[in-house]
Amino acid sequence: GILFYIVLVAIDYLIIYYNNFQEKVLRESELKSLIKEAELNALKYQINPHFIFNSLNSISALTLSNPKLAQDMTIKLSSFLRNTLTKNDNQKSKLIDEINAGKLYLEIEKVRFNDKFEFIEELQDECKELIVPSMILQPLFENAIKHGVYESIEKVIIKLTCQMENDFMKISVENNFDPQSIPKKGAGIGIKNIQTRMKLLYGQDNLVTVKKNNNIFEVNIYIPLS
Repeated sequence: GILFYIVLVAIDYLIIYYNNFQEKVLRESELKSLIKEAELNALKYQINPHFIFNSLNSISALTLSNPKLAQDMTIKLSSFLRNTLTKNDNQKSKLIDEINAGKLYLEIEKVRFNDKFEFIEELQDECKELIVPSMILQPLFENAIKHGVYESIEKVIIKLTCQMENDFMKISVENNFDPQSIPKKGAGIGIKNIQTRMKLLYGQDNLVTVKKNNNIFEVNIYIPLS
């Protein structure tokens, strides 16, 4: 009888221990999930304040010289910020939506730089509706402006391509740049943020690669299809 009682007590103890252990694991898992979400949101919403200040300065300068253009730029800047800051908590969206948001950013910068750059795109049709991390393209366009257009005397071509490659969708953004220009401080921060986000979202390394050949800078992003 005593042995049976001891066994019952031991079983009860193990059940309590197991339940407590499970709760601890669950809490740790939830905590890790919250931390991961916080990291992703912090990275996703890192908008360069210089872009906002420069845009506002351009609007201010245009108010007297070209009120219509100032109004158009104000509307575009407002739409861009609203689109960026009011996205839902989902970390992903359709590629076509990210492209449209990126184009809006480039249209705003076009007011500042006029004909100093041109944007072209080559997309496979099946790419457009596929799901990608939100805010994945804008930092690459911003990098092209900051380290390509801003530093170059010649016209810069910013090219976006997307194609299927094995088990991935490959997104590439490339631009020419002046190889004689001195790299600006903070170069590559946006790209590093994308690399971190991709690792957090997909749990894989090497999903973002960077190439620099002569005067062409290229960033490739590989989105797993499964």
